[in-house]
Amino acid sequence: MIKAKVGIQRCSSYKQEELEKVLEEIATCTDFPDVKGKTVFLKPNILSDAKPDACITTNPEFVRAVIRLVKKKGAAKIVVGDSPGLPSPSFAGRVCGIGQVCEQEGALWEDFFKDNEIVTIPYTSQKLPIASIVKKADVVISLPKFKTHQLMYFTGGVKNLFGLIPGLHKSPCHLAFPSRDAFAKFITGIYKYAEPDYCMMDAIVGMEGPGPANGTPRAVGLVIGSTDCSAADWSEAQIMGYRPNAMPILKALKHEGLLAEQLSYPLLDAQELVIKDFKRIAIREKTQFIRTLIFPFFKRGIQKRRQMKEPAPVFLPEKCIHCRRCIDICPGKALEMVDGKIERDLLKCIRCYCCHEVCPADAIEVPAKKGGWND
Repeated sequence: MIKAKVGIQRCSSYKQEELEKVLEEIATCTDFPDVKGKTVFLKPNILSDAKPDACITTNPEFVRAVIRLVKKKGAAKIVVGDSPGLPSPSFAGRVCGIGQVCEQEGALWEDFFKDNEIVTIPYTSQKLPIASIVKKADVVISLPKFKTHQLMYFTGGVKNLFGLIPGLHKSPCHLAFPSRDAFAKFITGIYKYAEPDYCMMDAIVGMEGPGPANGTPRAVGLVIGSTDCSAADWSEAQIMGYRPNAMPILKALKHEGLLAEQLSYPLLDAQELVIKDFKRIAIREKTQFIRTLIFPFFKRGIQKRRQMKEPAPVFLPEKCIHCRRCIDICPGKALEMVDGKIERDLLKCIRCYCCHEVCPADAIEVPAKKGGWND
């Protein structure tokens, strides 16, 4: 059984004095890795290069505080990097402010397009480019943002590692793994390959509602840290009000023996921090009937048909700015611009919600499902 300590502490702002104190307290009580004389890679969540107030990315001041923490602990070299689904040429996190923080604090920015290697993702036969720094670094730290997620219900330290795949190489993964469960297993494979040493989660201001890009900022006032990303994610899901054992990624981690199942809380306990009115993505419980009776040969087709029953994204022409990002990222090639409006082919749409994630104008909605689960 995997055991893990999860440090959760209150933090009311992104002011460095408060942040640095909280991070040090969490690190001290959760067996923070030894970084002295080592190369440390920090992987923030930069879904898109948006301004910090949108709460789409890990806050730049949070990244600054972690850089200062590892510098204080003697790191010889600090590297920071991420790659959005639709990156601009030579992407360096300038709008979100993380690029500037790296320059100011002496950390190096890593371009995943320039330095990656083809890897067979564990638990799958899929071969994809993965940022080389994840294996070159001595210590890997995931810096996720506390957010909901239309496909995976929530995103945390494990899902954050999906960003190790450069740019548009991510999009076809939704076609290869069309259901929530299949995609969760794929993400678990990336987690297995990356083997992060620590997770420090920005839960000071998170996102609720239709995340991970078009939700609403929500003051949570917490920082979550653990040597085990799955333990941090379990705690995040619990605080959001989800049943953690119903989350696809946490179920996939458990299936592969990677889920920390015995958690201890040396500071605050996640069970006592549940946000009762947090706006979650509704989930629907599934019967095990088909899974247990249908031959494995048909499994992928069943998963795809099940996912096709999910709500299709709705496009709002009055908000559309004709940037075509949704068209560019759609793995199923289900979208096209006709007379200035986005047209959908619902037979090609696989309900991965990539279009919703990258829309900068909040011009795409995912309708609420009937029969959703809420406490």
